[in-house]
Amino acid sequence: MARCEELTEVTRTAATDLPADPEVEWTGRTVKVPFFAEHMREELILHRWDLTGDDSTAREALSHSWMTEHSVREVGKPLLRLGASLLGLGPDERIEGRLRSPGADDIVVAADRSGVHIGFDTPTGPATIESDPATRNLLLWGRHPADPSRWHSDAGPEELNRVRNLLIGYRPEVLVSAE
Repeated sequence: MARCEELTEVTRTAATDLPADPEVEWTGRTVKVPFFAEHMREELILHRWDLTGDDSTAREALSHSWMTEHSVREVGKPLLRLGASLLGLGPDERIEGRLRSPGADDIVVAADRSGVHIGFDTPTGPATIESDPATRNLLLWGRHPADPSRWHSDAGPEELNRVRNLLIGYRPEVLVSAE
């Protein structure tokens, strides 16, 4: 815990002592240094879940809207690119899905040979996956809650598995089959 507090202090100091809007190369793109404070916070929450699982602290932390925003706007495309590359989409193949949580905009994910898309949209039409907000954030990162009743889908098995495989995150060992 002391190291987390030290990391928070270093980040706070960097935000005030560095020149305005410094940029660094990260995962093949350029990001602003303040991005890392939020990203570190998200990584700590996510990896705490990896270690401790679905306790009330994890569910509460994973439910915050700032985490959903960061997952979609800041790291969503690199995560989807990995999933799309592992799927080896054909020239006319497209995967599209909607992740829905009560009281929030849908997250729309899509991939085809020309690239990937992730963004927010008003809830319309059927959702591919419906879940609580914490589960939706886990799904974006290629993870699944221990309790399968926290999410459901009325999509058929083929569509559901294609979207789940697109949302593989950094865990390619969990590719699922429609069989």
